[in-house]
Amino acid sequence: MTKKIAVAIIHGIGRQMDDFAMEMEEELKKHFAKSLIKLDSSISDPASQLVIKPICWAEIFEEPERILWGKFQARDLDYILLRETMIHVFADAIAYQKSSTQKNFYKKIHDKIDEKLKELADETGAGDAPLCVISHSLGTVIASNHFYDLQQGKRKNEPLENPLMKGETLTLFFTMGSPISLWSISYDEFDSPVEVPAKAIKQRYPNLGKWINFYDRDDIIAYPLEPLYGGQSVKDEQVNAGGMITGWNPLSHGGYWTDKKVIKPIVNELVNTWKEINN
Repeated sequence: MTKKIAVAIIHGIGRQMDDFAMEMEEELKKHFAKSLIKLDSSISDPASQLVIKPICWAEIFEEPERILWGKFQARDLDYILLRETMIHVFADAIAYQKSSTQKNFYKKIHDKIDEKLKELADETGAGDAPLCVISHSLGTVIASNHFYDLQQGKRKNEPLENPLMKGETLTLFFTMGSPISLWSISYDEFDSPVEVPAKAIKQRYPNLGKWINFYDRDDIIAYPLEPLYGGQSVKDEQVNAGGMITGWNPLSHGGYWTDKKVIKPIVNELVNTWKEINN
């Protein structure tokens, strides 16, 4: 029996639907299957070797943001549509802070990630499958925080059930349009990133593990990470995300999901990982 790879996809700011990653998931499976069948034609369903789980955390903010926006409806404000968009964009980033209040959106979001990682662990087998995390925009900050907290022992008293949920199998990390560089200003040290691969998985598979940061120079939310963390921790990849209308301006921020120069490196690393864990 072959060993599978767990893949978590985490979105960024703004309104999102549960199927936000559908196109990327289709592209990943299609190209992964094509590459894998060349390696081993005996695999009847090569796409099934990837277990992909999109993590839609936006639903946590949906009701509070709806209530907030409703409080302004009786006011005579200009740029109504733009204001509503700003609530769904900036409120996410502002509310995503550690808090001791009942709302504590930070904890709610990471509880959601725990839930989905448990599903990945269950669906891939024994809970020790290599984990690939693909994230976008604010989702890159959320993903980084999630595994950094685990690696720093900040959640050691929580009942996490298996190595995958504990972050011990984090093997691949892909960040797209990431503002992590901006977020890092709130920390004492700029040069303390999440460790990829995690120590436990590196002991099992010394040749595996990579963090690639995709950014478009027209994307004003995205910044390189090598200047902060060095090329040993993360590899920056400049891409031209988006199409004819969005590829030359800040709207490129939404264009990473199916860009060929993003999909191909991700698939290559997934294939290399699969080969290594299946000898």
